[in-house]
Amino acid sequence: MSIQSLGGIAFLIGLFLCIIFAFLSPAVWITITLLLLGLIVGFLNIKDKDTNQFLLASIVLIATSATPLGELPAIGGFLQNLVINFASFVGPAALIVSIFVIVKIAHIKF
Repeated sequence: MSIQSLGGIAFLIGLFLCIIFAFLSPAVWITITLLLLGLIVGFLNIKDKDTNQFLLASIVLIATSATPLGELPAIGGFLQNLVINFASFVGPAALIVSIFVIVKIAHIKF
């Protein structure tokens, strides 16, 4: 199994868990699980050609997580949990990718 396929698998697992965890009450262990998977995705799965699109989509997703979806009748709580889960998953990946971009712009070699 290659490292790239591991990143892809982590991404799919993260998306699946975001949906499953949206049915549960928010808990610290859910957030930590999604944060760790997001870090793995950030390190292994985002390539140079996808950086701009990924960072833009991450900004929109994280901004959307601040909307009051929980006030919608019937499905509001689920939608609110889902968007917060996605933001918890994508946020760490966006942090890693943005650090890589800054290092690349600064021409720092490791």
